[in-house]
Amino acid sequence: MNNHQELSYELYVFKVLTVFREPLFRKIIGKIAIPPGSKGLDAGCGPGFITRILAEQTGKEGHVTGLDISRDFLDYANKMHKQENLDFVYGDVNNLPFDDGVFDWVWSVDTVWPGPKEMGCPAENPSGIIHEYHRVLKPGGKIFILYWTSQKLLPGYPILEARLNTTSSATAPFAEHLAPENHVMNARKWLQDAGFKDTCSRTFLHDINAPLSENDRESLFILFDMLWSSAEKELDIKDYQKYKSLCDPLSPDNVLNNTEYSGFYTYTMFKGLNR
Repeated sequence: MNNHQELSYELYVFKVLTVFREPLFRKIIGKIAIPPGSKGLDAGCGPGFITRILAEQTGKEGHVTGLDISRDFLDYANKMHKQENLDFVYGDVNNLPFDDGVFDWVWSVDTVWPGPKEMGCPAENPSGIIHEYHRVLKPGGKIFILYWTSQKLLPGYPILEARLNTTSSATAPFAEHLAPENHVMNARKWLQDAGFKDTCSRTFLHDINAPLSENDRESLFILFDMLWSSAEKELDIKDYQKYKSLCDPLSPDNVLNNTEYSGFYTYTMFKGLNR
């Protein structure tokens, strides 16, 4: 696969998963009550799909900057999301290209995953990134860091799903050599250590129920592959074969053919105030 094909597939995955997650993201964005006229940063914006939703909330008097390290994603974002209260810039979350105290809020979804750089992670220790987020916020500014944190996607097969979720691909990028405090569920402590006050976390759940749209089905097959496709070496052969029969879109036994299919996934948001 050449670079163009890889990018096209990656963008396709972003689009499909954004449609899948958009109702939950809109719910979360509604809960955080972004002030109209405010100036915000979407750190790790990718192709800008969620950045556009954030810009809707600020209104014409506000402004949102999307930042990403992928120039290809930024090219796409600049072409597809043209509006006056929105722009996209190249940058690394480890060293943000902004002056101190310029944003009213920072939003960062699935970006500050501590882990090996060879897995695409920005750093093994999140401290420097969180301090950068703190630096660019105005006094009174707010930070919102969000992560996909759990899921139940194989109704009727809890033991198999539990085994799948213990494999390296399901827990990546976190690995055994990483410090426990650098696991994403400890992000509230990261915020406190960087100087944020009034820190808290909240987990949001989104239900998945049949009948499934074509986009829902495609999203779930993508997620099955992302989470568990590399699990073969860590599973009993019978478990892996069962996984394939349930999660392969070409299998007549795939779990999404269940007319009563139900599942869910969650995002956890960590927030704090720059005082």
